[in-house]
Amino acid sequence: MRKENIVAETRRQTSHAGAPTALVTLSKDIAVLGIELSNSRLSFGVGDLNGTLDYVERMPASPQLSQQEFEQLFSDSAAAVREWTTARGIALRHAAMSIPGYGREAGNPIYPWDMERMHVFLDRVLPDVPLTLTNSVIAQAAFHRYSQPGGYSISGDHLFLFVGHGVAGVIVNDTAPIDAFQAFEIGHMVIERDGLPCRCGHKGCVEAYTSLRAVSQIIGISDADILTRGDHFMEAVSVDPVARATLRERQFLLGLALGNALNLHPVPKVVVSGWPSLMPEGDRAAIAEGLNQSLLGGYSRERLGLSFIESSIGNDPKAALHYAAYCFVRSGGLDERPDQPVAMEEIA
Repeated sequence: MRKENIVAETRRQTSHAGAPTALVTLSKDIAVLGIELSNSRLSFGVGDLNGTLDYVERMPASPQLSQQEFEQLFSDSAAAVREWTTARGIALRHAAMSIPGYGREAGNPIYPWDMERMHVFLDRVLPDVPLTLTNSVIAQAAFHRYSQPGGYSISGDHLFLFVGHGVAGVIVNDTAPIDAFQAFEIGHMVIERDGLPCRCGHKGCVEAYTSLRAVSQIIGISDADILTRGDHFMEAVSVDPVARATLRERQFLLGLALGNALNLHPVPKVVVSGWPSLMPEGDRAAIAEGLNQSLLGGYSRERLGLSFIESSIGNDPKAALHYAAYCFVRSGGLDERPDQPVAMEEIA
């Protein structure tokens, strides 16, 4: 691995006899590409195996984007990445792209595209870069669980729930590789007949009430401002009592949906990431109240561990970049391209 420049070994002084004098780390000279279709935008990022982003481009991408419109947007963004990497002599070793709703056998309810056509298109636009597609929530779970310093402390099988522009979950199995995780769309569980319209085409979905888009309408700040401010967006607004009560009610609805999901996929622990993590603990109690009314047997801390971790709002495509690094390392660092590393080819 040292010969292939995948890892670097540095010497260091030791404080006591018998301590290791060599430290092996991932090389910072390996470049990977992360691509995310989320937050109503298409994001490209080039960085190293440690997740440091050296290049970021974010283009607006409507949830109603047609496949043809997406392909044009993707081609333009990929061309910009190719120009940037070629100018610096950078060869991309792996790429990962996360898509909301990806991987469902019945098709994607959010972007109902022809996936066979999608694979052909991606192979044509990124001909020399091994590319892995995954569901957005799987990339988020991998990012929080394994890529953050120290990860989070929850061990054993648990449900990772991400509440952003979408609401999705994934059962995290500590003994299984990340790409074996199974994602499911909690956000498209209908909780109110003829309710608020959802981007999937239905009405009354959980996402329509609990997503960041719904929150933005309650607190009077635009989607764009929320993404710009990131995890500090709540600090920038004065939430009046009426808005705060509405946010509590929306968290209660989230708890109802979560409890119903756990009735189908029972696990002993849940980890929540997203805007509820930014709310005061007293307001987050509304999620437990919703759980208590929907979870078989009711909710108690003894039956279900409920934890909140950082929300990571607006940091796309960090999760996809970390997932690309994971895929590269898990493959053994083998270069699947021709013998001589090359930058991305010219895009027609």
